[in-house]
Amino acid sequence: MRWMKGAAGAGALLGAMVLGAGCASGGGAAVELSTEQCVSEQGQRFLTYCASPRAAEQARRYEVMERARAAGESVDAMIPLPTEGAAVWGDLDAPVTVQVFADLRCGYCARGHQTLKAMMASREGVRVLYRFWPLSEDAELEGAHRALVAAQAQGRFWEYLEAIYEARGEFGERRLEAMAARVGLDVARWREDRDGAYTEQVIARDRAIGERVGVQGTPTYFVNGTRVVGAVEPSEWMAVIDGELEAAGALLDAGVAAEAVSWRRTLENYQPVNWQEIAEVEDETAVGEGFEVAYIPVGESPVKGASAEDARVTVVVFSDFQCGFCERARHTWDALVERYGSQGLRLVYKHYPLPSHTRAGHAAAASVVVEDGGDFWKMHDLLFEAGGDLSDERLEAMAGEAGYEGDDLYARMRSDEVTSRIQADVEVGYNAGVQGTPTFFINGIKLAGAWEVDELSPLIDDQLELAGVLAELAEAEGEELYRALVEVNQEPPER
Repeated sequence: MRWMKGAAGAGALLGAMVLGAGCASGGGAAVELSTEQCVSEQGQRFLTYCASPRAAEQARRYEVMERARAAGESVDAMIPLPTEGAAVWGDLDAPVTVQVFADLRCGYCARGHQTLKAMMASREGVRVLYRFWPLSEDAELEGAHRALVAAQAQGRFWEYLEAIYEARGEFGERRLEAMAARVGLDVARWREDRDGAYTEQVIARDRAIGERVGVQGTPTYFVNGTRVVGAVEPSEWMAVIDGELEAAGALLDAGVAAEAVSWRRTLENYQPVNWQEIAEVEDETAVGEGFEVAYIPVGESPVKGASAEDARVTVVVFSDFQCGFCERARHTWDALVERYGSQGLRLVYKHYPLPSHTRAGHAAAASVVVEDGGDFWKMHDLLFEAGGDLSDERLEAMAGEAGYEGDDLYARMRSDEVTSRIQADVEVGYNAGVQGTPTFFINGIKLAGAWEVDELSPLIDDQLELAGVLAELAEAEGEELYRALVEVNQEPPER
């Protein structure tokens, strides 16, 4: 995690402050100033600029904004992270403002929301602002975002957001309406607001703000302008908040009005994204021979969809049961099986517990044990629906629900046999270039990240067509056809 801080440069101020003498010179006679000149407002500004040009420039900006605020103008129009229009949790004049850009299907956003709740319960002087940043454009997700805007219109934004995160990505219209009734909304009015043009405008406004400040994924937070990206441990998060509260306290002690502290700190902290640097990185990563392709043996891994004999597209997914992006992506691989299973798609699950997820290895081990004595895919669903609770007690309960009847779950989880099976998956993934989860291999073609069904469908359709041609020409099927498809995909494209 890199915390980005800084202050604005001080270019144009010098010309406005020149009194006819330089701050310092390499030679020449010094110019004496009278007492009246030194203590004058212009003289004090000039001396401040000599001592700290950046501080002087910042002071000038503060003065301009204070004058605008006194004249009734919007300060929001002059800072990189405006606050108007967002749902607010906390005191409007809080000296520390946390803006969060989030997606309602993002597991890390749901986890981050719990951290924000703990922060609001234990810290005074902080407010949270929510910004919409949907990662995809599917109809259900759009409906959930619009439903949340409609809840905001009735003052129930945060209650409805809590209900949405509890739904774990299931955003059917009936469920959204049931949540509206449960949190006490006027459902008829909520339905009318949800379907109105205003909700779309709110989401578009937040998207425009996020694009301007360089949001590229969720969750992205700005703590008085300081950018914090991704899942953050609660202790690390509280350290950031406490540091900003301390800085805000110093401004309050110096006599700065409470309502001015947050925007002052935002001006000081905010650092714009270096788009040129990002473009250079993207250009470097774009150079290559096309997709990375690797043959991933199926082995004894859990499979669903088409049988080995009938398989024409083999989708191997490397996943982690404690990974929020995997929790989101598992709806994609389930949907792929539903849509294409009868046409020859088989899904293969490989374990890839990340070291940073302390309970992922335990969950993987429990699923392997259940695979031998119960329903792996039932356990798979329960683990992703556990909301991060992967304690031994919870694993035991889920194993029983998935059909495991033995009383030796813990012992088997820690056995060499189970450990070696998980390690074998990890080694295969590592050798194939897996660096994070989820990672898909579609007939060997590597795709990292949480992809949507419609994004993968063109590739699946192409691979089904290719499989049909190869099956006829080479008279191959099953594992032989799978290997042949990977080999064809490994051939560099014609130039």
